[in-house]
Amino acid sequence: MNARAPETATSAPVADFPPLPEVPLVSVVMPAYNAAPYLEAAIRSVLEQDYPAVELIVVDDGSSDGTPEFAAGFGERVRVLRQQNAGPAAARNRGMAAARGELVAFLDADDVWLPGKLRAQVDYLRDHPEVGVVYGGFLRWSAAPDGSFGPPPVPPGADPGEPLVREQSGWIYTGLLFDNIVHVITAMLRKPVIDRLGGFDETLRTGEDYDFWLRASRLFQAAKLNRTLAWYRLHAASTTRVPRAENNEYRVLSKMLKQYGATGPDGVPAAASRVRERLFQLCFSHGYFHYWQGNPRVAAQAFRAALGHAWLRPKAWGYWALATLRARLAQFGSQ
Repeated sequence: MNARAPETATSAPVADFPPLPEVPLVSVVMPAYNAAPYLEAAIRSVLEQDYPAVELIVVDDGSSDGTPEFAAGFGERVRVLRQQNAGPAAARNRGMAAARGELVAFLDADDVWLPGKLRAQVDYLRDHPEVGVVYGGFLRWSAAPDGSFGPPPVPPGADPGEPLVREQSGWIYTGLLFDNIVHVITAMLRKPVIDRLGGFDETLRTGEDYDFWLRASRLFQAAKLNRTLAWYRLHAASTTRVPRAENNEYRVLSKMLKQYGATGPDGVPAAASRVRERLFQLCFSHGYFHYWQGNPRVAAQAFRAALGHAWLRPKAWGYWALATLRARLAQFGSQ
């Protein structure tokens, strides 16, 4: 399933969805790449949910560490699909194409769901036919210096008096302009949402989830449950800690602003000054990361792009000059 072109700005937002069955099937899509050390905890956190109608689809993305064989060892409760390495977007699309459920959820193979996650989300979607996506909070679970993981952080208790995070629910497009507030491992969505959007953009190795939620937010309302739903592992192999030449979050946001502007489907605009600052920060952060841990040439390009959004920033000018000097010295040194 390749992602179709994004919906145009004139596409009509979806109103109420048809009623769900009494116990709708939830298809859980788990992309997995060399995840053998973490896979058992991830799979068990799905299979041990207190919700009866679940199918788990593990999509092996070209692993070489026995990941697909380990997943297959769980028997009929887990369907294992295999593909050559193509990235998480392609793996999720493969799983969604095979999904039989009325509802779809995602969990990466090195992360873990908290108990009660599925039932809380199914109940909410059943009671709120106007909502297409329901998500929640997560906790970062950091590795020790030796790469091992101790006990996960203790989640705060749910607030029964306030079931939703109101400021991050409803038409959330303008909120997404400033932060990817929907973490994919906490999200559940109705199958018609996927049918309408066409899946994740497989040209993106990172930022594919940000692109997906921005497109979804143009057409569907979302709800953020006021409870923690997952643990997100942070380790040396995490994609957010690997220097990449592409600044995909900036690329995605720039494309969305060009196509849709900074006003949500509900008519609420985002302040132009905040949008400029957000674009500046995405470029500056990308440059800073590469200046200290990556490629000075990429860093210089990123700082220059940042200055295009806010040129009166002495710190950005300084880093641009230093990164440019480093890149030239590296070039001369390689000759």
